[in-house]
Amino acid sequence: MNTTFNYYELLGVSENASSEEIKEAYKKQMKKWHPDINKSSDAVNMSAKINEAKEVLLDDLKRKDYDQYLKDKVNENYNRYTQRKANSTNTNNTNNVYEDVKVTKWQYLKDWLKYATVSKLRKLIGLIGVLIESFFCWLIKIMLIITAYICTIGSSIIRMIYGYIAPILGILGVLFIVMCFVNGFNETINDNPGSLTAIIVIVLVYVLSFILPVLAKSILSVKVFDILYNKIDINLFKKCVGYKD
Repeated sequence: MNTTFNYYELLGVSENASSEEIKEAYKKQMKKWHPDINKSSDAVNMSAKINEAKEVLLDDLKRKDYDQYLKDKVNENYNRYTQRKANSTNTNNTNNVYEDVKVTKWQYLKDWLKYATVSKLRKLIGLIGVLIESFFCWLIKIMLIITAYICTIGSSIIRMIYGYIAPILGILGVLFIVMCFVNGFNETINDNPGSLTAIIVIVLVYVLSFILPVLAKSILSVKVFDILYNKIDINLFKKCVGYKD
């Protein structure tokens, strides 16, 4: 493709648009972007893109190939900023027909605000939505990183403390076992209320020191960030700008 918009978006029609609708949309866009009418620096480039879109969409074979191209490549414009490789299984030569331009979601938003054939109010709502969802996802990312950091530091602190008090805990453990042999387990517990609870807590905290690093690794895993970016962030972004799969 030669633009961040697909040809349907460029003309402002749906993917099920008839030939007549495409012709009408083409005329409408050319009245806006023809270099003889529009003196902006974008006019020549945009009019060329509009002509290219009409040529493809009014040719049944080219349109069929292009629709397959969109189906295979629909998410690639959003994957670059997440550094995720596309999973396209397309094996035909369609990709050689259209220039494959990948953009960040912010580049897409910029072009959408500039060229999309929707009302200014819709663009304002879309912009506000994108900013809110981006802040929301950024906040989640920061919380995940902080949580993972706390887990890692917490594990180190616990192990360091246990390293210092291990001799004391060892002595107390031996004394407790001896008392259990001498007085019996139930009698020892009754004479030292809270001792069993203390032992359970000590053991659980020590076990926690091994669980926390695993938890931190899981929080910062590729799968978690794939869900955050490619499921939550991207889908919300699509909703905000009205992107159609």
